Amino acid sequence: MKNAPYYVVSFVRAIVVLVPGLFITFTPAHTAQFGLVSLGITALVMSVSLGVLAIGLPTHHAGRGLHLWQAMVSLVIGIVVLALTSAGIILLLWALVVWALLMGVAELFAGLRLIKGHVNRSDWIVQGLMTIGLALIVLTQTDDSVAVVGFLGAWAIVLGVYLAIAGVSQKSVDTAAKGSSTA
Repeated sequence: MKNAPYYVVSFVRAIVVLVPGLFITFTPAHTAQFGLVSLGITALVMSVSLGVLAIGLPTHHAGRGLHLWQAMVSLVIGIVVLALTSAGIILLLWALVVWALLMGVAELFAGLRLIKGHVNRSDWIVQGLMTIGLALIVLTQTDDSVAVVGFLGAWAIVLGVYLAIAGVSQKSVDTAAKGSSTA
């Protein structure tokens, strides 16, 4: 996938988080092991999809480095939690907090570095803040796996819907830019 338009990244990310978000929502057993498996699979799928999509972005695109970083972080977290699914709630808490902080802070920082008016600036800032918010909420939890897994599912659905809307906006901007360049 060479020089993919950026809205493809948003749409794929939306799907990657919406699927587990819906799966978590409609699964009654929110055990720590279920949370670790959900986080692990989500992180690994996120890693592969972001890695492939980031490589497909133009080399000068601001999202290339961001998404390669997020792919590497997701790969490490995904492998760790899937290898240790019987570790319990403590691993779920800390893995989710570390993953969300590393992903969210990177996205927030990347968004703040973009010039005002850039099509991705506000999206990356909001997405980063949502993910940091997940980390901070989970950090306040103790041994309630139902709440922790529920927060993961809720975040995934909210972020997925936001990413889908962002993808539509980015596609509209791309279409308008192509239309004005041909005129």
